[in-house]
Amino acid sequence: MSAWESLVDFFKKYHTFRGSSSRSAYNWMAWFWGLIYISLAIVIVLIAGLGTFFGQHGHFQNNSSSFLETVVVVLVISVCMSVVVILPNLALKTRRLHDMGYSGWWQLLPIIIACIAAGILLALGLDIVPYESFLMVPNLLFTLWLTFTKTNKRSKYQ
Repeated sequence: MSAWESLVDFFKKYHTFRGSSSRSAYNWMAWFWGLIYISLAIVIVLIAGLGTFFGQHGHFQNNSSSFLETVVVVLVISVCMSVVVILPNLALKTRRLHDMGYSGWWQLLPIIIACIAAGILLALGLDIVPYESFLMVPNLLFTLWLTFTKTNKRSKYQ
């Protein structure tokens, strides 16, 4: 399946939780959206850095925190993008899990692991913020599992 076919399929089947999706269809979309998020964040942070630099060294010196404002913009854009693609992503992951021979409910596993880890950190009285990257590890491992696991030809979901 080509990248364009995967993108069209992603939005056409945004509400289809039955059936299966091939590994290539999943890979195109998983890594496409990952690159979109990373690229967007890099561009906005670079723009914020330039804005901060010129705000402090330019003709009009400014002490406001434009970098913090830009981080807020990045977060708002990321949340908006996430809201748009959350249902299609859930459907795609469910179909990919079906292709591998697993129930779609398995996609809750990284969320549960991250919540348990966050609960342990809070119970120990630690701040979660320094460990945010660590809390994303279960989701990354789950994405890699979906990316590299082969199709189960005898799946009951086919």
